[in-house]
Amino acid sequence: MEPEMKPIPGRLVVFLVGQTDMNLAGSEVVEIKTLKSAPAYLDVIPKQKVIKLEKRYLGGSEVAFLVKGYLPDVVIVEASLEMDDLLSETTLEIKRDLLAECRKILCEFNCNKEFDEEYSVYCISSYSGDPEVYLSLYGEKIAAFLKNETVLLDEEEVKGTLSYYLKYGKDDITVVDWDGAFIFDPTGDFHSNIELFEIANLQLLKSRLLDAHLDDRLKKTLNLIKAPKGLPIIRSREVRSVLKEVVEIRTQSILESEAIEHNIKLIGDWYSARLYSLIGKKFHLDSWRSDIKEKLDTLEDVYTMAAENFSVSFGTTLEFAMLAGWFLLLLLYVAEFFLLR
Repeated sequence: MEPEMKPIPGRLVVFLVGQTDMNLAGSEVVEIKTLKSAPAYLDVIPKQKVIKLEKRYLGGSEVAFLVKGYLPDVVIVEASLEMDDLLSETTLEIKRDLLAECRKILCEFNCNKEFDEEYSVYCISSYSGDPEVYLSLYGEKIAAFLKNETVLLDEEEVKGTLSYYLKYGKDDITVVDWDGAFIFDPTGDFHSNIELFEIANLQLLKSRLLDAHLDDRLKKTLNLIKAPKGLPIIRSREVRSVLKEVVEIRTQSILESEAIEHNIKLIGDWYSARLYSLIGKKFHLDSWRSDIKEKLDTLEDVYTMAAENFSVSFGTTLEFAMLAGWFLLLLLYVAEFFLLR
């Protein structure tokens, strides 16, 4: 029997992920408590610590704000609000207000204002039966909320949006999109899913930051090539210094990105691994890694050739200097010979 079209109570969770230049300090490491059977992965993800927890009133409603740190330099501000109807016409406006408040808190930690990631999770537990029935009834609105749209979406767009989902139990389902997700779970076990969304957004933020840094380095490389030639030994040192930096960036990228996802995937065919894989596809994390690898390869090739070129140039310069020295000594010898005659 299909449920009637009625208000759907639930919890709206929004969060912002930013990078700080502050030295993060917190309390105990947050443990993942979940009812789903899956191996713990605390040792394969960045350590998460609680920085502070506070409650603020927005629009007459009490909102819980949790600030967490992923050591060493990532801050996550998470806002949580219980709502009588998650699919209300005012939900998107409320979400914007929550994100604005989260951004104010993020600014307190001197986070990079040009780079942050925002995400919304709609958590629903007050229901019975298969939640796919709710998708058939409220699919258009759910898809619109996931796209952060107020207009009605095309039928194919709705179908495509709702196709990115994962079921674990008979009565639960998680629908994943770029800007948000809907989690239906009658047990109210949302925490572990939300943390996976936060980890994926952390990965996306790190990828964007690294990609921007590499773009900046490529521009500097072009300027270095176009710049007037200075002393070979000075330019050689500069090239070797940048080449060392590129190698360090590649190593850091592997440690912070590929190693984390690789270890999570090693969990196997568990719920956490499959959900993270689904999120990664929606976030195009593989494409980000591929682009970054290509830029790193380009930089490394350019600077390796430049270093070899400067080595050859420097060697040639030394040879000419030695020849000039011998020629000068020969002239002095000849001059001395004629003067002493």
